[in-house]
Amino acid sequence: MAYQGNKRHPLSVTPIAAACAMLLWSTAALAQEDTPDTASKVVVTGIRGSIESSIAIKKDSDSIVEAITAEDIGKLPDSSIAESIARLPGLTAQRVAGRAQVISLRGLAPDFGVTLLNGREQTSTSNDRSAEFDQYPSELLGGVTVYKTPDAAMTAAGLSGTIDLRAVRPLDRRERTIAFNVRGEHNGNGSINSGWSANGGRASISYIDQFMNRTLGLAIGYAHLDSPGQQKEYKSWWWGQNNKLPPGNEDVTALKGAEVTATSRKQVRDGLMAVIDYKPNRDLRSVLDLYYSQFDQKEIMRGMMWNSADTVTYTNPQISTIGGTRLLTGGNIVNLEPIVRNDYNARKDKLFAAGWNTSLRLANKWSADGDLSYSSAKRRETTSETYAGLGKSGSGAADNNFGFQIPTGAGLPTFTPSRDFTDPGIIKLADVGGWGHDATMHHPIVEDKLSAAKVNVKRELDGFFRDFQGGLSYSRREKSHEDVSQRYALKNNRALTTVDGDIIQPTTSLAWAGIPGVLSFDPRAALDRYYDKMPVDTDVAQQDWGVIEKQTLGYARLGIDTQLGRVPVRGNAGVQYVHVDQQARGKAVNGGVITDLTGGTSYNDVLPSLNLNFDLGEYVGDTYLRFGAAKTVARPRMSDMRAGIGAGVDATTRMWNGGGGNPNLEPWRANSYDLSLEHYLGKGSYVSAAYFFKDLKSYIYNQQREFDYTGFPNPSTVVPIQNIGTINQPANGQGGFVRGIELTASLQFGMFTQRLDGFGVQASASGTESSIHPNGPGTSEKLPGLSGVVANLTAFYEKNGFSARVSERYRSKYRGEVTGLFAQRAFSEILAEKQIDLQIGYEFQEGPYKNLSFMVQANNLNNAPYQTIQGSPFSSGAYAPERYTTYGRQVLVGLNYKL
Repeated sequence: MAYQGNKRHPLSVTPIAAACAMLLWSTAALAQEDTPDTASKVVVTGIRGSIESSIAIKKDSDSIVEAITAEDIGKLPDSSIAESIARLPGLTAQRVAGRAQVISLRGLAPDFGVTLLNGREQTSTSNDRSAEFDQYPSELLGGVTVYKTPDAAMTAAGLSGTIDLRAVRPLDRRERTIAFNVRGEHNGNGSINSGWSANGGRASISYIDQFMNRTLGLAIGYAHLDSPGQQKEYKSWWWGQNNKLPPGNEDVTALKGAEVTATSRKQVRDGLMAVIDYKPNRDLRSVLDLYYSQFDQKEIMRGMMWNSADTVTYTNPQISTIGGTRLLTGGNIVNLEPIVRNDYNARKDKLFAAGWNTSLRLANKWSADGDLSYSSAKRRETTSETYAGLGKSGSGAADNNFGFQIPTGAGLPTFTPSRDFTDPGIIKLADVGGWGHDATMHHPIVEDKLSAAKVNVKRELDGFFRDFQGGLSYSRREKSHEDVSQRYALKNNRALTTVDGDIIQPTTSLAWAGIPGVLSFDPRAALDRYYDKMPVDTDVAQQDWGVIEKQTLGYARLGIDTQLGRVPVRGNAGVQYVHVDQQARGKAVNGGVITDLTGGTSYNDVLPSLNLNFDLGEYVGDTYLRFGAAKTVARPRMSDMRAGIGAGVDATTRMWNGGGGNPNLEPWRANSYDLSLEHYLGKGSYVSAAYFFKDLKSYIYNQQREFDYTGFPNPSTVVPIQNIGTINQPANGQGGFVRGIELTASLQFGMFTQRLDGFGVQASASGTESSIHPNGPGTSEKLPGLSGVVANLTAFYEKNGFSARVSERYRSKYRGEVTGLFAQRAFSEILAEKQIDLQIGYEFQEGPYKNLSFMVQANNLNNAPYQTIQGSPFSSGAYAPERYTTYGRQVLVGLNYKL
């Protein structure tokens, strides 16, 4: 039951790791020497073609990059773009509602990265800057490039890295292409709530063509997703003592509350991508990119929760000692007041992006290009809660023999109520928890708009520097967040209310946790029928904020192409000057009185960067040593920049105190250093080893600071001693380092012997550590998003139309950012995850069915649980489990056809 945390060890290369690295390198060298001459005759398509294209992008780049390319039009390697990105070295995905949604780069949270679409920064439906990658259909993308080192000509780049999603360029294609993709989908958990199907599907169509003697190209793609979600979850609330047990058991720790829930989702997304590519001659090219996505998500959650903190007693207590801590692991609870929940949530997201780029080749080796772009994101969300049970809180209506068994090892607890919680005759709508209301509804609204313009000039040079680039860019981003909190009271002076039979639905079973079931009904119909609105909750007004951010940037960059002795060297060196002006608004909240607040600041940064690529082919065939150094920044979380504050005057000290945002925040700043050694073996194989070090000069964390409350509303009768008080708010503080190593191998076994032609493997492993204390010096919490070990392994076979691929993705335990109460930011200690995916397919390569392919795909084949532990350990160092969630296997069957 208890999880024993591991001690931190300094990052080091173990003898085993070193031996593995040497073995990979020596095997690669041997393979290069013994590559069969027939390898060049193989026609490479599909999986192997995608790998070769990705390796070519990595090899040809001046920066240190990773890349993914589609196997064919509408066929990226995974069912979602986030799943594909998470397989790259040093990158990890965090699951949200069972989907890989947000990406961490090199141990840093998503906030430290930047997401681009065709080279342009994108807005986000999240509360901050980080992209939610499930908004982008993989079927509409041609590939992804991840920049681990920046380039001065990139006017939008992250501190941890930059992820650039790329659409196809129709004039880069040889001929007209029309591709269809249809898949059926099934969730292995089945339908766990009546009326919510475990089946779904997806379909896409892509059209690419060239006109006017190949001077005009058009690409259009549409993708539809209808995906079911079926989630089973157990969550413990907290653990404590004072449990009214027999004498001698005062030190026993017991579970103080828990919940068991079954959630069903319907996720419908429609995405449209269009590209118009015009190139009338070799000197002019103009490309217009358009993207639109609408993502509708609906879910029903039904279950049971309870608070067993103060009013309960125990019979038949069973006590176990785990890691030196005595825990109550079994028995029966007396006077428990379980709460039956029926909640309905809905969310609608809309994304739009447009970009227009025109490049022109001028005389005397000059060229110029201009880029205009606009991106917007909108989120409308509704989250609701209803409560039912045996009676109102403290009424005496309780379960007096509620059994429980909590395993001391792996597995789920078992709970056995003694009352029938499916019976509408005894389960009534009521405030069972004593929360002062009978139902709630929240309406978060997020809007994000970003417009940008960029002008770049380039001059080709001879000698040490191959070219010069210089340019200017300007961007304006405006993001806002609002939340309306509506509480409800039952009619007839909050009387106990029986749910009518016409809105009662078939019982939802929680038998996987021992609970036979709970009363299930339509919560939307219940809210309309049985409740009246209470006054709006003014406390959430502090979450109403807006931020406007204007960035002006100038840069100069020199491309390097020279010789250092017998070693060719290429790369670039450059510098950016960045000026940012930020303004924020928010609300001052005190005792129900709300007033407007504003604030802001401006700052400048000079950001030099250097990328060098040494060709060591003279000494070791097709081997490159890359070095990168740069000063990088990541702008603050936009929710932290809000001007909103909640405060009041303490009646005892007569001093102001409060908490809120900080519109004067400046960015995270770091000096970054990268070293990468890459050895290539033909077009389809390589091995590499990389080291990175990021020295963050500052970190943003909550601090207790002095604050001038002059003009702040004070509706209370307490007169403050002075207007200078304290505030808890995010502020720039002490930084630290993040460093790590990355080992990668992509090997096609046909280079060893022709008998293994078609077989191959892709593997990567990274180790990362940090000295940063994200909550300030002296605290022990880990850096959000950092997994000490991340590993990926994919084995594949592809030949004569047959293809098969099995992948395993692993990340060690980490502290993740999650959505907490009322859709607010929270953190959770997430245990190690290992997910296995499988894909098998066949493509007809000749005859009347040529270019028709079939596939079977299973994601999360091992139904890997999402597990978290309590944030603070027991005195013994062991951690109590917090959450155990399964999302079910996702099985897809489909076909692709290309004309």
